[in-house]
Amino acid sequence: MIRIRHISRHFHENKDSKSRLTRLIGKTSKAMRSGRTYFRTCDPEVSKAVLSKQFEKFGLQPLRYEGGKGFFGNGILVTDGLQWKHSRSLVRPAFDVAHVANFDRLRRHVERFIELLPRDQSTVDLYPLLKRLTLDISSEFIFGRSMNALSSPEACKGFMDAFMFAQRDVITPVAKRPKEYGEWCKTVLDYIDTCIDEAESRVQKPPQHTTQIRIVDELVKTIQDKHTLRSLIISIFCPAHDTVAVTLTNAFFHLARHPPCWAKLRAEILLTASQPLTYELLNSYKYLNWVLRETTVRECPCTTVLPTGGGPDGLAPFLIEKGDLIETNFRAQQRDASFWGADAEAFDPERWATTRPTWEYTPFSGGPRICPAFRLVYTESKYIMATMLRRFSGIENRDDVLEWVEEQRLIWQSRNGAKVALIL
Repeated sequence: MIRIRHISRHFHENKDSKSRLTRLIGKTSKAMRSGRTYFRTCDPEVSKAVLSKQFEKFGLQPLRYEGGKGFFGNGILVTDGLQWKHSRSLVRPAFDVAHVANFDRLRRHVERFIELLPRDQSTVDLYPLLKRLTLDISSEFIFGRSMNALSSPEACKGFMDAFMFAQRDVITPVAKRPKEYGEWCKTVLDYIDTCIDEAESRVQKPPQHTTQIRIVDELVKTIQDKHTLRSLIISIFCPAHDTVAVTLTNAFFHLARHPPCWAKLRAEILLTASQPLTYELLNSYKYLNWVLRETTVRECPCTTVLPTGGGPDGLAPFLIEKGDLIETNFRAQQRDASFWGADAEAFDPERWATTRPTWEYTPFSGGPRICPAFRLVYTESKYIMATMLRRFSGIENRDDVLEWVEEQRLIWQSRNGAKVALIL
């Protein structure tokens, strides 16, 4: 049984509306949808129970697998149990600190990105450029070859269009998907098959000394089944290829609207301007870490998790029947004024001087299913931000829309990007 503090029979679809509704009716609501009981919660104690303490009693596969198998196969995003555990064990080593902290590949792509930024204070939307940057970084890391989106954006357009449309519609009911969905999936999977073939050829050759890991190479050393390989690779690429771009876009969106935060951040970074950026140095930047934490509090990349249950007075345990659906609204959880204070909606990095959240802060989910790439996301984000702060003295907002507006795929991103001017 899960201890749920408040139950109310309301239901709403819009993300921000759900967050507002939570403030009115309590942290957990209950509804019926298509004959099934459906819980929505932003209670951190419920999140901890579902995602950690009672993890084995809840699963995603009954909800996700049938609709997602054409795109994700049997990857970690749609499976449970032994299949999920085995796949997770194969993926986790690729994100060890030893690989995350190797900046040779990262440095090369970031320098190319910096060269494309305007120096005349003209308006630029950082999101498309950041997206191309992180696509180059992640494709080389995962597929074994960069898509060179910064140099030749049209070269990978066919693949990325197919990927974006397929990713968007994988959460659409099968009967409502566009007829092109199968073609989009095939385009993506054919490309990954080519990368697998190249990796198999590489690992059969005499080993060469290199500090650069390719995820596809590591996987083909231990897995022979191409379907499983493809499923694992796409499950890694899906969250990894633009989470950094989304996180940084949100960070620059807020910094452009809070000049004192940019000034304080730059002052911290310039204290070590003569030193090369290393994993240890990036972790030592206290205010930079605060800014990224605050960014992922305000606009949480991982917004909801929908496990199916297996296993009223405010604090009494509440029975979750087998087959019940539970949605954890991380965004609402991270804007709960009862924990974060009256300024929960404000961008305030200084709150992290005293705030010590546990399950109130879950930007990359939590428990055994926490995003395995979360350390990579933070490290790459800090490296890119520190590099830009060393090069540019200021940032100005150039967007007429001041508030952050959402756009949904599998993660939430800024619909308007980050339209700014950079000042040398």
